[in-house]
Amino acid sequence: MDISKKKGRKRSSDPQKWRQNINKVLRNTGNSYESKKKETVPPRQVKPPCTERCRLKCSEKFTSVQRQALFAAFWAIGDIDKQRLFINSCMSNVSPRYKYTNALHPRQSNKAFHFVMDGKTIRVCKTFFIATLNISDRVIRTVKQKCDKLGIIQCDPRGKHNNHRTNDESLILDIKKFIDAIPRIESHYTRQTSTREYIDGAKSIKDIFKDFKESQEKNNKPYGKYCTFYNIFTKEYNISFYYPRKDQCDLCLQYANSNNEQKNLMRGTFDAHLEEKTLSRQDKYNDRCKINENNKVLVFDLQAVLQSPRGNTSAFFYKSKLNSYNFTITLLNQKVDGQMRDSDVHAYFWNETDAKRGANEIGSCLLDCFDKICQESRLSDGDGLNLILYSDNCTGQNKNKYIVALYLYAVTHLNIASITHKFLIKGHTQNEGDNAHSLIEKEIKKNLKSGPIYCPHQYVTMIKNAKKTGQKFFVHECTYDSFLDLKKASRRLGIQF
Repeated sequence: MDISKKKGRKRSSDPQKWRQNINKVLRNTGNSYESKKKETVPPRQVKPPCTERCRLKCSEKFTSVQRQALFAAFWAIGDIDKQRLFINSCMSNVSPRYKYTNALHPRQSNKAFHFVMDGKTIRVCKTFFIATLNISDRVIRTVKQKCDKLGIIQCDPRGKHNNHRTNDESLILDIKKFIDAIPRIESHYTRQTSTREYIDGAKSIKDIFKDFKESQEKNNKPYGKYCTFYNIFTKEYNISFYYPRKDQCDLCLQYANSNNEQKNLMRGTFDAHLEEKTLSRQDKYNDRCKINENNKVLVFDLQAVLQSPRGNTSAFFYKSKLNSYNFTITLLNQKVDGQMRDSDVHAYFWNETDAKRGANEIGSCLLDCFDKICQESRLSDGDGLNLILYSDNCTGQNKNKYIVALYLYAVTHLNIASITHKFLIKGHTQNEGDNAHSLIEKEIKKNLKSGPIYCPHQYVTMIKNAKKTGQKFFVHECTYDSFLDLKKASRRLGIQF
């Protein structure tokens, strides 16, 4: 059974692909590699043996094929610790017949070198030994230094420190329980494709660790190090501190980060994308210029989740929060004296105890807005309204068969002649609804300076006071009875696609 690896907030490292580790493997196997000075080091080869003047006559004991076999076997090990063990096994102490030493500074014993060939131990000189393995005298001195009195070679300690790891299972469990207790929500804009969750950005990871430390000290429990808490938070949890806003287009960002060759391949698609963006915005501008008693243009969008309680104190950060939703419908006004008038904004507000944020809720708010527009219009029953709607491409809320069923119902039951829904180009869905959301966020930040937000009803007052000049936002507080079952209506109308 395949078990998918849990995705964390931090990218998981792959040390095998690190350049320094790749060069380390190449160096330990005798292959060509790139040094730290960016210089290419050639591969190792068997060097010429000792001369004929050698007292041990090493060249007569081994053929070139045997020397090459010893060289290949040594560098095939590929591990510096095992290679040092091999060198140490090929050395033995020389016991002279007479030895004169200083008692205070005794001289170390000389070393004799040998190779094992066909089960026989054959002694060779140091020059032949070094030339056959293509090592330096420094390697032999290092082996002597790392060999203790018992003849055991110390392992290479480089890159093998474990100071940042903990095996305390109870501490790890306490950290996970503390992180799991932090209230968080799913992504607002990318929840269909992203598993990342979001928490209030009032605290950093270090601030959360300080709170965890205080909690553990109160219970007389160990709290460990910050690096332990940080690794668990980033590698085992996919949590971020801010609400993600997809203000940048994926295609535009990909094109900007590509090289010249990739840009040439993408140029056709990118140019068509920019043209579609320009045409969609121009089309919206043209529709707005045609606004009159018969033609209306609406732009709608759902604001990011509003949570309560909300404040700058630690007590609110770890409390379970109630999510509230604000759906804004912007009724664009006509052009007067060459200038665009301020738009009328209808804000529909509810919390998660009354409804969710799917097609039923969006469609119910749209139907209520359609009914209000028809009641305010001065047209007779014979002359219906022509509504043009703009929104983003969210499938779960705007682009589905249940919204189409709503439009069919509105055209047949209200004084509406036609409904045209136009979707803005993905990545470039900035519209007048974002301006309303920005004003609301500024008002919320301003009120947070004077005190916390305890209940959802406080958001209603802030939305009403968000716009300081011109027409205020029309706020409609929705309850459970305000929403319709559009999915049931879609089945009754026979809209299936």
